[in-house]
Amino acid sequence: MNEHKFKELLRSVVENQFEVPKTITPRECLPLFYKFIGSRDPELRDELIFSVMANWIYKGIYTREEIYKITDTLVKDEFVLNGIGAEKDDSVFIRSATALQLWALIVTHKKKNFLPFNSIAMIYEKSLQLLRDEVDYRTYVEGSGWANSISHTANIFLELVQLPEMKKPMILEIINTVCEKIMQPDFKFPGDETEFLAGPIAEVMVREILLEDEIIDNLDSLKIEPYHHGQKPEHFFRLLNVRNFLRAIYFYLLDFPDKRRQRDLILLTLQELKSE
Repeated sequence: MNEHKFKELLRSVVENQFEVPKTITPRECLPLFYKFIGSRDPELRDELIFSVMANWIYKGIYTREEIYKITDTLVKDEFVLNGIGAEKDDSVFIRSATALQLWALIVTHKKKNFLPFNSIAMIYEKSLQLLRDEVDYRTYVEGSGWANSISHTANIFLELVQLPEMKKPMILEIINTVCEKIMQPDFKFPGDETEFLAGPIAEVMVREILLEDEIIDNLDSLKIEPYHHGQKPEHFFRLLNVRNFLRAIYFYLLDFPDKRRQRDLILLTLQELKSE
């Protein structure tokens, strides 16, 4: 089935409240989902493939064994790490769409508890690698829609840190990796990546998963030289990214009135970034 025919098929599925079509089985759709998951057609990629796969998984149309196979396929390098290291390359749509589907799997697992720990661990490991090595920071691409690889990966971490299966060293590694990513680019993030990246850290602080000293150690890694006249542009942009990231954590914490101490930690870090 070509891309156009598959798109028409999925449109009919969505229009019929995600009922399974009579002309093809969900299992037969899987190779087509994989084939077109990173299509440059934003409707097919984001509105049809993602929504149909996610709904069929959530509704139990796929068996547990099929869901395990779906997860095992998506965490393969040819999907979640396809073309990693390339800038402004269409492979970003494969990585981004795969990350989005992995996020949906974790969200559904939170409600239905159907993934074994080894599947969760593999999603965790590959998501860490994706965040560390992603260099395509594009958000919206004219003609192809949203890329947002970093934001989708951050959303995976936001869900992972809420799982009881996650061990403390794993959560610490997420926090470390996110903080390293904030410091990585020498330009201002083009979209709202700092807000998405703030989510996992803020959620860990809300749940008090880590000791205060462990949180402080990571916040200390973000303390960079405040702005001053004559500062190099790349240093200034890193400062902006760190400041926006910390502000996003602070505003996330505002939804939890009893987390005043956590907010104070963020404010103290922000205070040290102020210009003289």
